[in-house]
Amino acid sequence: MKAMIAACALSLACFAARADQPKTTDELGGPQNVVYDAASAFEFIKTLGGEWVRGGEDEHSHGGNSKATTIRVTAAGSSVLETIFPGEDSEMLTVYHMDGDDLLLTHYCALQNAPVLKFEKSDKPGEIKFVFLGGTNFDPKSDMHVHEGVMRVKDANTLESTFVAYADGKPRPSIRSTMKRKQAK
Repeated sequence: MKAMIAACALSLACFAARADQPKTTDELGGPQNVVYDAASAFEFIKTLGGEWVRGGEDEHSHGGNSKATTIRVTAAGSSVLETIFPGEDSEMLTVYHMDGDDLLLTHYCALQNAPVLKFEKSDKPGEIKFVFLGGTNFDPKSDMHVHEGVMRVKDANTLESTFVAYADGKPRPSIRSTMKRKQAK
């Protein structure tokens, strides 16, 4: 029975990601109902496409002035691209994609490194958690890099995130932000 319910939830998430109009978080029943493994987390992330405005930004700006973020599904649905500070010198990209049964996040940072994080199931409903897997162009024992994070979808138009950067092998203060989806005019 649990397997059948899980399959139905994943089918609903897949349908939502492929429909002409993306379904809202509320129509999907919230992330707590559709995020139960890496594949369902990825399908849910696909529903976040659109333009967003960041609030509560902190030291992770790397010189960016904008509060803008865009999220879009790309590569025939195989990747989700998040662009932070679009068009600025400090523009950063985060790419979400599946690697077999694993959901990976690669953050192309203004620090000129690319940490890779892997989805890890959280015990908290509605949480999409990522843990450090590796990366390129940095030494995780000494260089600053994004090391772990959690996204919480509050509703169809509100996304909270808390990420932790490491430097000298130790965690730095959490990087917290709240994003609100821009409404079409």
